[in-house]
Amino acid sequence: MKVTVCEMSDNEDSFIVDWNALTIHLDQNRSDLLLLPEMPFSKWIASEKKADRESKRQSVEKHKQWIRKLEHLNVKYIVYSRPIIAGDKFFNTAFVYERDLGHHKIHTKSFFPEEPFFWEETWFDHEEVKSFEVLPINGIKIGVLLCTEMWFIEHARQYAKQGIDILLCPRATGEASVNKWIRCGQTLAVVSGAYCLSSNRSGRGDHDFQWGGSGWIAEPMSGNLLGITTSHEKFITAEIDTTKSSSAKNEYPLYVKGY
Repeated sequence: MKVTVCEMSDNEDSFIVDWNALTIHLDQNRSDLLLLPEMPFSKWIASEKKADRESKRQSVEKHKQWIRKLEHLNVKYIVYSRPIIAGDKFFNTAFVYERDLGHHKIHTKSFFPEEPFFWEETWFDHEEVKSFEVLPINGIKIGVLLCTEMWFIEHARQYAKQGIDILLCPRATGEASVNKWIRCGQTLAVVSGAYCLSSNRSGRGDHDFQWGGSGWIAEPMSGNLLGITTSHEKFITAEIDTTKSSSAKNEYPLYVKGY
């Protein structure tokens, strides 16, 4: 199976340039699965400390417009997250688009930071029931941890028990913490016994915030990196062997009783 991770600009004009380049990359590489960053289709609204309804509505509408364009990309599966307004609630929810079969909900974000540039607890709501369930696609089991959720590794363990093959981690993280996030992703590949994929925002955002980029593909158990995106190579495609995920479930530390 071929998988693609990326880094996409937070700036809307630069995002269009990245999108056009991504379209060409997918045509050339014939990937099976694409992972996009966290809520990629509008600027990062949680950089503002005060939430407002109009910004939420605009973000939702921009995502709706761009999601139509997803269906024209040359790839069978696309995993992404987008904002959703449900009554008086505002959610950040992950979906998978499957060609010819539409969009299927995977998981709604459950854990939020609350600090400069990331006032997410203020902006977003929690679903009443936290759900971290795998979703089968074409015989492969996928699951999602959205950004901050990556640090709650008990959910990666739960995914391991469900036999996950690929753990997908859309991010919106800054340049200053890149190395910490990469190490986390490598650890999750070990803990989940699955390939860990991540895509992130890049470039300059509001208030001159520098996004971190650095999407990655990490192997099960070893956590070895098959590739990391850069500002000069924004898309990485690699062939993965999901039988390694199956084998990993019988290796240390996953075989340990009570794990």
